[in-house]
Amino acid sequence: MLSSNELSYEQEICNILKETKIHQRLEELKERTKATGHEHGFNVCSDGRITKVIEGNDGHIDKSEVNKECNYQIDISFHSHPTFYAYPSKGDYIANISTQPRIASCVYGVKDDKVTCYRISDEIRNKYRPLLKNAYNKVSEIVNKFNDTTDPEERSELYDEYVKAHNHYINVLIDVANEIVSYVYHDLTKKSDDYDKTIEKERRFGNFGDVWVKDCGKI
Repeated sequence: MLSSNELSYEQEICNILKETKIHQRLEELKERTKATGHEHGFNVCSDGRITKVIEGNDGHIDKSEVNKECNYQIDISFHSHPTFYAYPSKGDYIANISTQPRIASCVYGVKDDKVTCYRISDEIRNKYRPLLKNAYNKVSEIVNKFNDTTDPEERSELYDEYVKAHNHYINVLIDVANEIVSYVYHDLTKKSDDYDKTIEKERRFGNFGDVWVKDCGKI
């Protein structure tokens, strides 16, 4: 369950986003998202610095640059949805586990011109992060071995290992994402497209035990 500190973030987050420097960066993110049709993002670092706004493509953004800029100590992780609502996708929940922002992750959606913030409890993050990390590291290990050898037989064997490891990693991602989503949508089946269809019709906000989702509206 969420601790008292973690719950306080839910109450504070919308006002935090109104702070001048954060709000200015948020306005830049909105404008650039609308102008390009691409996802954009930035971080509020735990030392108070705010990173530049970076650009992704129409459905994904790699935030490794700004995560590194914060020395991986992040208070708020922000990104945009250029063609969808301000609501976390399954991948967004996975990112909240992986980057572990102290306060929250937030998303701006062009479709409703709103901001939603969300957070998974540290207890659940600590439960699933090692599974994700180990599965990813196994894939990386095999890729490195593959790149380091020119022996055809060894490369063939490593490729087979890679396929198995990669499939395992994808399955871990899917299982963890479905588990997190089930905190918010208890009646949701685990079919891959159910979540997208569900949030198109109904977006739930509130405290769901180990996950909270906060509607900050038009900030």
